[in-house]
Amino acid sequence: MYRPRVLIVEDHKENAEAIASFIRFAYPDWELEICDRGAEAVSRSLENPADVVVLDIALADDTNGLEVVKGLWDGGLRQKPKIIFATALGNRAFRGPRVGRPWVEQLNEPERNMISAFFEKPYSWHAFLTALAKAAGVPPSDKIQLIPDDE
Repeated sequence: MYRPRVLIVEDHKENAEAIASFIRFAYPDWELEICDRGAEAVSRSLENPADVVVLDIALADDTNGLEVVKGLWDGGLRQKPKIIFATALGNRAFRGPRVGRPWVEQLNEPERNMISAFFEKPYSWHAFLTALAKAAGVPPSDKIQLIPDDE
């Protein structure tokens, strides 16, 4: 049986645990890992790529989420992992080559192909868990319907 692996890259422990809890509820058989540093996310992914990476933009080290994507691309990863951005920074970049444009547009076109979804915190868990299933290539869990729409 296919058990997708998800790497959660989030520098706020409470946010990482909340994401993991919702994933465990909807997809209890999936494998989850958590890290808070971009450089660690790149090294882990290059060594053994997860199917999906849930990625914050601002992280606990000097390697931000955009640099993680670039590091994965430069490291030769193309098909996986699929990236889901989940950030509190909004969807307009305040730094990078295209300031004022969406964060994803700070990446080169080939790197953008790794991005499966973008969520601005707070977000709908329904939409997030559905996007996660799509990124992993599986049907959405029926358990998603048990989560109130405003959660």
